[in-house]
Amino acid sequence: MKRLTALLFVVAILLAACQAGSSATPSLLPDPIETAAPTPLSTPTAIPYQTPDWFQGQILYEIFVRSFCDSDGDGIGDLPGIEQKLDYLQSLHVDTLWLMPIHPSPSSHGYDVRDYFAVNPEFGTLEDLQSLVEAVHARGMHILIDFVPSHLSDQNPIFQDAYANPASRYRDWFVWRNDAHTLYAGFADSQEMPRFNHYNPEVLDYLSEAALFWLDLDGDGDTTDGLDGFRVDNATFPPQEFLVALRQRIKAANPQALLLGETWVNNPGDLGRFFPDQFDALFDFPLYQLLAGGQTFNGDGLLNAEGHPALLTILLNDEADFPTGAMPVRFLANHDTNRLATKVGSDPARLRLGAALLAALPGPIMIYYGEEIGMSGQKGGPPFWDNYRREPMDWYSLETGAGQTTWFTPDDRWNRPGDGISVEEQEADPGSLLNFYRFVFDRRVHSPALQSGTFTILELESSPPGGWGFVRQLETDWVICLYNFSDGTIEITIPAFPLTGGVLLDLLNGTDVPQAVSGESYTLTLPPSSAVWLAPPP
Repeated sequence: MKRLTALLFVVAILLAACQAGSSATPSLLPDPIETAAPTPLSTPTAIPYQTPDWFQGQILYEIFVRSFCDSDGDGIGDLPGIEQKLDYLQSLHVDTLWLMPIHPSPSSHGYDVRDYFAVNPEFGTLEDLQSLVEAVHARGMHILIDFVPSHLSDQNPIFQDAYANPASRYRDWFVWRNDAHTLYAGFADSQEMPRFNHYNPEVLDYLSEAALFWLDLDGDGDTTDGLDGFRVDNATFPPQEFLVALRQRIKAANPQALLLGETWVNNPGDLGRFFPDQFDALFDFPLYQLLAGGQTFNGDGLLNAEGHPALLTILLNDEADFPTGAMPVRFLANHDTNRLATKVGSDPARLRLGAALLAALPGPIMIYYGEEIGMSGQKGGPPFWDNYRREPMDWYSLETGAGQTTWFTPDDRWNRPGDGISVEEQEADPGSLLNFYRFVFDRRVHSPALQSGTFTILELESSPPGGWGFVRQLETDWVICLYNFSDGTIEITIPAFPLTGGVLLDLLNGTDVPQAVSGESYTLTLPPSSAVWLAPPP
């Protein structure tokens, strides 16, 4: 009987999702479902949706809209500004854009949503978003937006109606701490971001309707011509029943819509439990922490020669047990971490080492805007906190010019005029970090092995320790990727060279390397903080 009840629940929510339309923007205060009292969500039966094939191997680019590109000269980044920079993004071989929150919000970060069905007027209009989506799709690219189902703004009319009003029709939408409904649970204990009560089916209905609205931007009922999916914020908080039901409603409307979860956990086992029925892809936080260390500390992690590369082997072997189709998204920094350049002391070799590793790993990867030019930043003190990690994208040497945002330029900011950290300064320099990112991503895109080949970690001998590597192979195309995470020169020996021998080419440097013989050991020398990609000559 319980299984039958659960099955009927799933059928009901799927039928509701298929019948739901998004032809008009819903009211900020939605009509409640006519029930005497909300009942807890049943545990839905998992429906095995296939993960979207289009996201495999994608290069994802995270954009803080406010900081990226300003099209109208008010100093604040906007949606038309992003559209103006699509050529730049494609020069990096970016396939998918992730826009941090675009909804009206009282904060600069936007994670406290005032209206789930509107665009922040500082960023533009719904028509501007439609134009951007059409331009992105015309280039064969995809676009995601942040979706925040965990909490909302205390200025959202729904919460304001429920606050201090136990008779409100929204009284059961939140987690109250007292009968007067004046004390409540908030995200990170913030009273500015009240938590939803995810066991209330009305909350599921409301947030599902919001998600489907953005999949069908023009309101014609076609949920395949709007946004391509969502990066789901704070996805470790809502209960599993809610996340499963949300995924089922979204997938019923568009099976190819991507659900990418922010599940900040420490080990692959904890990460993997979110895959089977909740998300298509998850950010690989365990790998981030191994490579870059703590999000608020600098100088730690393998990219700073802290730790042993064997830990990479253990972690990635554990991740090989993820369900079929599951996609961990590898990255080196995001909007909640100190920037990579600051974490490695702006060491050019270590910045390139990180890029060379990221570009060769399997599955989708992500870069944070400005990472490709070596922008710095770390969490600051009050009142600006994470703004220092989200400073304006540095387009020009003097930080002035068309598109340059200026909304956050305090005297103690990290990125300054004439510091060599700008697109303008690096564009024409063949040896710049920007052009290195372009180069390794170009290699990734044009190598069948790096794009979609198998991934096999090599058993290496490293003297002294610090070396690590793997081979990517697709049929006859193969690349051996070797890395020296240490501060000193090392010799790496592959005990039995695994592929056809002969003259090899270092794809990263364009130089020939000594001849290898299949089945025999092969040794080469790597400078400190360096990488080599070995492949047969064309």
